[in-house]
Amino acid sequence: MKKLVIILLGCLPMMLHAQNAKFCKSYSDFVANRWTPVESLTEGKTDQMCQIKFEDDQFKFKTGDKEADEILKKEVLVVEYMGHLYVNCRNLRCNDIVLDVTNYAQAYRYEGNKLCVVAHWINGGALLASVAGDVVFIASPLPVAVPAGVAADVIWFNMDKFNSYRCYYLDKDANEKGKTDVVRINDEFVEKVLANDQALLKRYNAIEKKNARQSASNILPVLKEKGLIKG
Repeated sequence: MKKLVIILLGCLPMMLHAQNAKFCKSYSDFVANRWTPVESLTEGKTDQMCQIKFEDDQFKFKTGDKEADEILKKEVLVVEYMGHLYVNCRNLRCNDIVLDVTNYAQAYRYEGNKLCVVAHWINGGALLASVAGDVVFIASPLPVAVPAGVAADVIWFNMDKFNSYRCYYLDKDANEKGKTDVVRINDEFVEKVLANDQALLKRYNAIEKKNARQSASNILPVLKEKGLIKG
């Protein structure tokens, strides 16, 4: 059995420094490329380096400053950290239903200025349970804080573990209530975007079980090959 080795390194200050993180509070800001450095929230308040944590099948950002952490938790929509995008799912709604993820989920740029959000789906089974037999953790000075670009990347691109993740399409700002509608990327969605690529559509439909077919592990490679997502 292949082993997925996750190395948690505590000696990479450049990977953890807040200057590597920036955020947008709205979808309009994201489209307009109006980013704000996370360090602007913490300057003069803390010397702690910005950290990303992966727990309970979602991501959290910790800066060492409570006020900054609250802003990231409640007011920010998108964070870019070490070149990767993370979307705050707190106020996302799919058919008026709250997503299973209430913190951050990793995302990809979809056709440039839209977003493909990849969030855990609780009915699909626990990620950690499915990964447990294939993961080896190597001890480090940072047992909980995961440097983006190290462990997070190793987990993320192990696509066969994402049968319990779903993809959502985000292309609009929040409504007057502060909620943002997203669209589930499902069979109907994929059929539309692959209408002119029957070979790729056939490969997508080769997965017989619907839940597995509509999982992130099947959808992401197809969208990437079509050139619709980057990241």
